[in-house]
Amino acid sequence: MASTVIITPQASSDGALYVAKNSNRDPGECQPVIVIPPVKRSIETRLNCTYITISQVGSRHGIVLSKPWWSWGGEMGVNDQRVVIASEAVATRNHEPESGLLGMDLVRLGLERGSTAVDAMEVIVALLLEHGQGGTSRYGTAPFSYDNNFVIGDANECWILETAGRHWVAKLINAPTILSPTLSIAADYDRSSYALNQYAQVKGWARKDEDVHFAGTFGRGYIGGVWENQQRMETLTEGLAGLQTELPHLALMRLLRQRRRMHPRKASKKDVALHAGGPRRRLQTTGSMVARVSPRRMDTFFTGTSSPDLSIFKPVNIDSPLETELPSADFAQYYEESLWWRQERLNRRIRCSSHLSQDYFEERDELEQKMVIDLASHKGRSLKNVRQQIQASLLEWQAAWFEKYPYQRTFLFPLFPFCRFWHRQIRQDGAEPD
Repeated sequence: MASTVIITPQASSDGALYVAKNSNRDPGECQPVIVIPPVKRSIETRLNCTYITISQVGSRHGIVLSKPWWSWGGEMGVNDQRVVIASEAVATRNHEPESGLLGMDLVRLGLERGSTAVDAMEVIVALLLEHGQGGTSRYGTAPFSYDNNFVIGDANECWILETAGRHWVAKLINAPTILSPTLSIAADYDRSSYALNQYAQVKGWARKDEDVHFAGTFGRGYIGGVWENQQRMETLTEGLAGLQTELPHLALMRLLRQRRRMHPRKASKKDVALHAGGPRRRLQTTGSMVARVSPRRMDTFFTGTSSPDLSIFKPVNIDSPLETELPSADFAQYYEESLWWRQERLNRRIRCSSHLSQDYFEERDELEQKMVIDLASHKGRSLKNVRQQIQASLLEWQAAWFEKYPYQRTFLFPLFPFCRFWHRQIRQDGAEPD
């Protein structure tokens, strides 16, 4: 139940592709942003993905990937060929129960092996046909498995790829689009899996004299509830229609943190940035990305932390990682060396505070605007140095605010149910000293 917004090169004010995504998952599921360097000549022949082993290729592109710590693949990312891919969970009547490739595995494989959007899409559908998709997509909870939609774009074009088991359809898009957690492509697709119509007819889902309406034939509603997703789609649609055209990436950052009410304890079904808060509010926005891709350059911004409404976006590139690669570790609990966990301590203190400092949000918005303007004024070799300088200053800014929000062990009555949930989560994760 994520949120993905796409502005195609044909529809943007500057001819660039924009992709913005929130990843909504279980609270406490650390989602670091990692950089994986390119590989020119690999001697490996087999590759261990999250649940299965597949054939490895000899040459792979460098990628930036936002990934749940336990998964081999990721929710969203870009590669050094200026290809961007993001995924959404969907429920279908054709889902296979056996373990296969996760949608997150397919995101990473498409980025590592695809030189263009079409190339990456062909990588994904070939692997989908060979290995299928399946396996639980949560850590440490009851099994939860689904199929996937993908947005796959480069500087020239953008595709929506929707899947149901090993079958799929793809549509080239030119208008601004919102990718939702449900199948949406009807019979107007540009590409499809082999014998799609015959398969649907054999299953008894379509008549011989009609074209397959993919969403109507294979879809099973929304993951996360119809009403909640429709309300969120309404917020995204309104935000996309009124999007600022001068700095679209800055406007998309603000759209991803959209909430009806400012304090995290007050939730609305129209919220784009989600805060967990109990049995009826299970999901948390654990990572966010805004990518801008043009023929000459690529600018990608990740929070690298949860809650975009409480966090700040940072510039990340293949040559400008957000943090150094950490050794293998169990990120299920607080880990001091992890940027995600360090910021999560601050985010949880802010969530449980009775008063939100306006200075914090005003400073953040000013820093983000300055960041976008500064990056736009640089190119070539100087761009790497500027990215690294901006990253360092933003991380220092985050650290300085940590002491301004002390950890509160007791809470005011209006905050009590919400903060009790987070206090229990803090103890479970070991995020604060006893």
